[in-house]
Amino acid sequence: MNHYEVLGVAPSAPVAEVRSAYIHQSRRHHPDRGGDPGAMRAVNDAWAALSDPGRRAQYDRAIGASAPVAEAVQPPVRSEEEDLLADLADDGPIGGTVRLPRWMALLPVALFVSSLVVGLLGLFFMASALIAVAVLAFLLSCMLFLVSPFIALYASRRTTR
Repeated sequence: MNHYEVLGVAPSAPVAEVRSAYIHQSRRHHPDRGGDPGAMRAVNDAWAALSDPGRRAQYDRAIGASAPVAEAVQPPVRSEEEDLLADLADDGPIGGTVRLPRWMALLPVALFVSSLVVGLLGLFFMASALIAVAVLAFLLSCMLFLVSPFIALYASRRTTR
């Protein structure tokens, strides 16, 4: 399989189409999303070879493919080190943003604040029942703070399937 087949584009595809195919295949094969690490390596290798016009031309000569259609605006040729630094600087998530449901984002904070208020009232009135409720609300808010990332991941997986 050559790099064009890995990304699912024609050898004459413009860089924008190759980039779009790379993003699509990265999301599909990324190991963090349950994909195959070997396939992800092949996708990254294909992108490394086809993203740079100089390396793409060299790759086309090596496999004997026809020259790609010239584009109106060619990106500047970057060295491999500059390419690697640019990839490292891109800290955007591959799979999109994972967000908590609104109720789950507010519930732990509301429970924590209410536990503080009820606890202070319990201390002021010397009511052991209020202090017990405050401790339980505090523990529940701590548990929700710890569980909320897992709920967000579960909710995001349900919406992507």
